[in-house]
Amino acid sequence: MIFVLGATGKVGRHLVPALLDAGAPVRALTRDPAKARIDPRAEVVRGDLDTSDLPALLDGADRVFVLTQGHNADREAAVARAAARVGVTHLVKLSTTGVHFGQKDAITRAHAEAEQAIREAGPAWTILRPGAFMDNRFAWIGSIREENAVYVPDTDPPSALVHVRDIAEVATLALTTSGHEGATYGLTGGEALTAERQVAILAEALGRPLKYVEESESAAKERLIRMYGWPAKAIDGLFALKRESAPYERVVFDTVERLLGRPPRTFAAWARENASAYHHEE
Repeated sequence: MIFVLGATGKVGRHLVPALLDAGAPVRALTRDPAKARIDPRAEVVRGDLDTSDLPALLDGADRVFVLTQGHNADREAAVARAAARVGVTHLVKLSTTGVHFGQKDAITRAHAEAEQAIREAGPAWTILRPGAFMDNRFAWIGSIREENAVYVPDTDPPSALVHVRDIAEVATLALTTSGHEGATYGLTGGEALTAERQVAILAEALGRPLKYVEESESAAKERLIRMYGWPAKAIDGLFALKRESAPYERVVFDTVERLLGRPPRTFAAWARENASAYHHEE
């Protein structure tokens, strides 16, 4: 039995069916089973990590995929301790490449603390550290639909974006086969692409030209406040994180190809898969 946290998230929604296809029984945790749309082959349990009886939720599970909303280190440590108590044999945690590069932002620090808690809990462990997701480019939907344009801060670095299905497949391997105990895997796509190149690839997939607009950081901040109504402090935090990760986003890890025996999925493939999301709404 594999217990999956974050079953409705970007990785989890691909991980649950991948595990089931591999023949593993899955128990998926969600706060609201009626809304969750989890693969019907899985056992779906209602629960909240802050209020539920964790040992009762985890009872009977052999392996656990650890991913919490907001990447809360205390929550993940509590899961790891409860898992050890009920006899779970293997924990697989979704972390971030920021830990590999020693970044000091709040999200990376929380992941680093949670990694430590999972290593010390007792069961065998595997840590997955993906870089930036291709799915982050859904943030361009609004301006593409409205203006056929993409606005990018002039500080945006080239990035080796990773497909969430590649992360899910590596997680499936770690959760269903042996030989991954004690391993820490950095996960990226196969090449670092500039934002301009990403926009060109997306334009090709959409079959229409897109305007690529570079803007200053201050203009980008003003636009985000205007578009999303986010507090300025949150946007400052986002840009601080981007500045810290900028030198590392171009780094390519060969882990996906090494583990899965094929090249990582490309951004062009992602763009073709998701082209319909960028079409104008009638």
